[in-house]
Amino acid sequence: MKKILTLLFISLAVPSYSQMNLPVLSPEGKIIQEIGYTSFTIRYGRPAARGRKIFGELVPYGKHWRTGGGKCTTLQFDQPVTIGGKEIKAGIYALVTIPEKNQWTILLNSDTSKIFGASQDEYNQKTEVARFMTPTEKAKRFYESLSFDLDVVNNNGELFVSWENTTVHFTIITNSNKKAREEINQTLAKNPDNADNLSYAAYYLNMNNESAELLLPYIDNALKIREDWWYYEIKADLLLKLNRLEEARQVLQQAINFITKVKPVDWELIVKGYKEKLLTIKK
Repeated sequence: MKKILTLLFISLAVPSYSQMNLPVLSPEGKIIQEIGYTSFTIRYGRPAARGRKIFGELVPYGKHWRTGGGKCTTLQFDQPVTIGGKEIKAGIYALVTIPEKNQWTILLNSDTSKIFGASQDEYNQKTEVARFMTPTEKAKRFYESLSFDLDVVNNNGELFVSWENTTVHFTIITNSNKKAREEINQTLAKNPDNADNLSYAAYYLNMNNESAELLLPYIDNALKIREDWWYYEIKADLLLKLNRLEEARQVLQQAINFITKVKPVDWELIVKGYKEKLLTIKK
């Protein structure tokens, strides 16, 4: 009985780490981002350097890495995308990497149940959906914690992975620009005399760097249907892109004359802005 009581006392005296409420050493990082028509979600554990040498030591070169801490990192999207030159169907994928000093191998694998890194032989190439290489770059600042960043570039994604002094990135191509063009064509075909649709199509496509020459007919048709100071501004911007400076000046003057006549809300400020823009255009 004495022995049993002694063991019970010891078990009560030793703290139970599972019951302590301490901060997670590799807290979850999560990115939710809409890019065009596609929704992306990235989940990853964010380990910190804590004075340790990361690449080549804590994260060995030449071995599979879960690209984070804890569970494997996952990349999810709800529309087909193209990564590493390969079209990949919508779904959730493990983002596995093989770091090297000058380049990383990026792997997408449909099996998200593994840790990827606990054992090098757990990686199954049969469930791999993409494999490509990307060069390493020296980070512009020191990253204490592993960081993911998904930038939006012309309706496509640029995914950056950074830790310590190293950054890698790769492009994720969506079909958003193609779908947007289809949406514009279908809408204008159904209602070709809607000035708002014509003007917004010209504005949207111009903001996405489509040919200004091809977009001028859109805004010209909108102005034939109805005068609007914003339509004039869109046309002036297209002409400036084409370096047709005198025509751009004339259109801005037309805009000033129209605004002065109809006097919309804050018309004086709008006119002031257009006059300032005129002064920036060289004769």
